[in-house]
Amino acid sequence: MSANDMTPLRIVVMGVAACGKSSVAAEISEQLGARFVEGDTYHLPASVEKMSNGVALTDEDRWPWLALLERELRIDGPVVLSCSSLRKSYRDALRRAGDVRFVFLDAPRDLIEARIATRPGHFMGAPMVESQFATLERPNADAEPDVLVVDAALDLNEVVQCAMVAIAGNRPPTQQPLLADGDPSRVITTNELRAHIDTMVDQHVAPTTSKRILLVPPDHTRLYSRAGEITALLFERLEHDGYQVGVLPALGTHTAMTESDVKLLFGQAIPHARILHHRWQTDLIRLGEICGAEIEVLSRGRITEPIPVEVDAELLNSWDLVISVGQVVPHEVIGMANFTKNLVIGLGGAPTVHRSHFLGAVSDMETLMGRAAGPVRHVVDAAFDRFIAPKVNVLWVLTVMEDTEEGVVQRGLFVGSGKSSESGGAAYRAAAELAVECNVDIMDREFIRVACWLDSNEFRTTWLGNKAIYRTRMAIADGGELIILAPGITHFGEDPAIDSLIRRHGYRGTPATLAALDTDSDIAASLGAAAHLIHGSSEGRFTITYCTDTSTGGLTREEVEAVGFAWRPLPEELAHLTVTAKSTAGPYLDSTGTAFDYISNPALGLWATRTRFR
Repeated sequence: MSANDMTPLRIVVMGVAACGKSSVAAEISEQLGARFVEGDTYHLPASVEKMSNGVALTDEDRWPWLALLERELRIDGPVVLSCSSLRKSYRDALRRAGDVRFVFLDAPRDLIEARIATRPGHFMGAPMVESQFATLERPNADAEPDVLVVDAALDLNEVVQCAMVAIAGNRPPTQQPLLADGDPSRVITTNELRAHIDTMVDQHVAPTTSKRILLVPPDHTRLYSRAGEITALLFERLEHDGYQVGVLPALGTHTAMTESDVKLLFGQAIPHARILHHRWQTDLIRLGEICGAEIEVLSRGRITEPIPVEVDAELLNSWDLVISVGQVVPHEVIGMANFTKNLVIGLGGAPTVHRSHFLGAVSDMETLMGRAAGPVRHVVDAAFDRFIAPKVNVLWVLTVMEDTEEGVVQRGLFVGSGKSSESGGAAYRAAAELAVECNVDIMDREFIRVACWLDSNEFRTTWLGNKAIYRTRMAIADGGELIILAPGITHFGEDPAIDSLIRRHGYRGTPATLAALDTDSDIAASLGAAAHLIHGSSEGRFTITYCTDTSTGGLTREEVEAVGFAWRPLPEELAHLTVTAKSTAGPYLDSTGTAFDYISNPALGLWATRTRFR
């Protein structure tokens, strides 16, 4: 059997210490022509010292190690990894790499004790045998069909032969979404969407004992996600069926929705009085943290502080079911928006939001955007899996949209439940794959001059409007110009404190922002704002011109230039470019005959050259 017969091939050989993982994994990798990864060599030095002294590792010791191993599993090409993977939660962490199979070398305690006795000097000494078996959660065949069990008492050749036969003859089905309707050419109509919602409720809500259901949609800044329509349909159906329904928009650090915002997103279906408000600085419950060692691994040493996990207390207010609704689309911090981000960040507390965003900023956003996996995604998935999933039953409803010449259309709808290793994760990965096809525009040329329109219903601050910068930066030439047509931009930040920080420090690039952290305690205490300042700078590579309308309360020239952007009056710029809010995306000529590119909705896509998106 060749590796090509089973591509992508990710095999983890697991079991307690001295069961033969390394030897078996090395032999399997040779026979498959796969890369071999010895998991023990990735333990942090502090963990090796603990084990050498007979001290059992804790979860906090193991999570950074597993983060490194998951990263190794994601590298292209077949791989065989030796890793104890003693608990299901550890196996679930590795499953996030996708299409992982486990070979469990099942060994009795007396065999392990005998083998350990013949390995003097190894950090996993005899005192550790007890802790290994105490930690081991034996895989259940029904719950974990991707685990193949082999008798470790056989000799090496027999163990390898049995493992190879099991691998060749057993390809358990990978986790699948509960509902998947998506294709780059698909257009999901209103009637089809209604039918999908009814099917979802009939099959995945009605059969449960759910009585109190919390809907968690985005706010009006995801106006074109179709999440508002889906939430309205769910609200009406569930209310009709007698459920007690709450609606808590995932605001993150955005301002609370006004009555007009609610009507804009949900129509007349949901009264403003029924909307619950996320308060990201108060009314929070602290659930735990992603430890500093794990963050250090994920950030490649740039950050060593932990990221606390705090969520809105309402999320844990005895809801029988939480239905999270949102759009999977390229994102500047997490790579692809939504899924677990909707709850962990959208309903997260200030420290969770700020520190996770800063992690994204120092991890190089141009290597993250449009990718389904990355440092911040790891943190958000881990936070949900470890701290929220045990407390909350979640159903995920994910859309994929595309901006076309005929308008914004829905290309996909994916539904899943549970953790990132379960059907919820499968739904997200399927949606992210489709979003790359529909929302990532790979350019054969660079933008020399590009103009982006910001819908005034959706964008009222540069905090949000800078999506025009994030989503186009990988396609703009050095020395090029980005023109942001911003009729609704009246402020910089979504709240007065952040607005003040943006005005104080401006969008002046990474070195200036990092320097400000050392001298200004206010920005140091608001790492999300610091991340935003980094994201909103071109790092001097191209110019950014904001065009606002001061006659309607827009930011003034003095305000815009004070934060490091250029400014031109919006009415004159529109007349010069000869475009309107209804113009379709594409190449244009301005009033002087000079060429430029026009993007009608930067929030719905990601533009990049082939050299920058790999």
